[in-house]
Amino acid sequence: MNQTDNQLKPTQIAERIDFLDVLRGIAIQFIFMANILTFSGIFFFAATFRNPKAVWASDDLLDFISFTLIDGKFYSIFSLLFGIGCMMQYQKFKKSNKPFASFFNSRMFWLLVFGLIHLVGFWMGDILTLYALLGFLLVFFKDTANKKLLSFAAILILMPLLNWFIIHFIKFDYPQFFFQKSLDLWNYFGYPPSEYNGESFVDMQYYMNNVNWVDFFKMNLSIAFVRVGFILEEGRIFKVFGIFLIGLWAGRKILNEGLLSNIKFLKKIAFIGIGIGLPISIVRTYFVFFGGQSTMISFLKTLNYALSTVPLALGYAALLAIIYYKKPAILNCIAPVGKMAFTNYLMQTAISIVIFYKLGFGFAGQFGFTVIMLIAISIFLLQVLFSTIWLKYFRFGPLEWIWRQLTYKQLITIKK
Repeated sequence: MNQTDNQLKPTQIAERIDFLDVLRGIAIQFIFMANILTFSGIFFFAATFRNPKAVWASDDLLDFISFTLIDGKFYSIFSLLFGIGCMMQYQKFKKSNKPFASFFNSRMFWLLVFGLIHLVGFWMGDILTLYALLGFLLVFFKDTANKKLLSFAAILILMPLLNWFIIHFIKFDYPQFFFQKSLDLWNYFGYPPSEYNGESFVDMQYYMNNVNWVDFFKMNLSIAFVRVGFILEEGRIFKVFGIFLIGLWAGRKILNEGLLSNIKFLKKIAFIGIGIGLPISIVRTYFVFFGGQSTMISFLKTLNYALSTVPLALGYAALLAIIYYKKPAILNCIAPVGKMAFTNYLMQTAISIVIFYKLGFGFAGQFGFTVIMLIAISIFLLQVLFSTIWLKYFRFGPLEWIWRQLTYKQLITIKK
């Protein structure tokens, strides 16, 4: 075998499982539909700031429905896909008798670099940084038995309840360190804070109305600590890693037992996941929208989140797999977005900054919920078109191509 044959090559198009690209594309869209609410400024500007023509009667109802069906569910699916991808890469390396850990750690290192640039420089809601950091740990579970993977996953998914107990009952509010660090940096740079109930916070209106790029990056550095605080406060680290482990299990089942063609099992997962997750998610939404801010309500939100989000996400994934198995043509148009998920995810940030921030068109706070969702859908349709055209001429998305070259430490042809 010559040196060229001995090199491990990136996954070829023929080796991909089309449904996973479809699912990844769907997840990217619904993650964006959740993220665009923050980008749009709807949480940070008074309702009186909105253009009356952009406030529709459907806003409140759609907000309730969207929060119930979307919030947390699709980044959970994306986490599942991350674990599946890890297992599929590991199995590929085993067949080639190549060391996996060094490759995957290199992959996670460069994902971390991209994630930190995204988080600190552009978007407080970045998920790549967390995925990369947890990815370094995931490699240690690649050979763990299936039953242990699911047991560990269940424990981790329920860990936010213990996290809540530590913060609210024991009164060890460790995330507050990062919230305070954010405010300290904000004040150090000389930006005016906002005041609410006698407490100071980073002023998001001031941030979104800023027109100076240097100030934009300095403010993002401050706001990045808010993101860290929220991740710790929610116990999201435990939940995401738990879903990663389910993804390892699912990846093994897909490769070794044909999980995606086991319609009977998929129907069972869809029925149980949606049957359990949806009613509890409705209750959680009620608490979030109408429950107030008491300690008991805070605990019930955390409990309902832990019990509803993952089952509903798994139910969605199984239902989509069934639909794809029976009518693949209905969903195949979304696959190009999933193949370029990394590029499209970061592109959504760039487009949103241009539309909503004063650095661009400055539409922050001016739209109601329905219009914001229509904008998100329109952007996604443009990404479907862009991804489809791009992949007619190129093998990978532009950022996927860069990431592959950095990971494999070799030049990779991008043109078909």
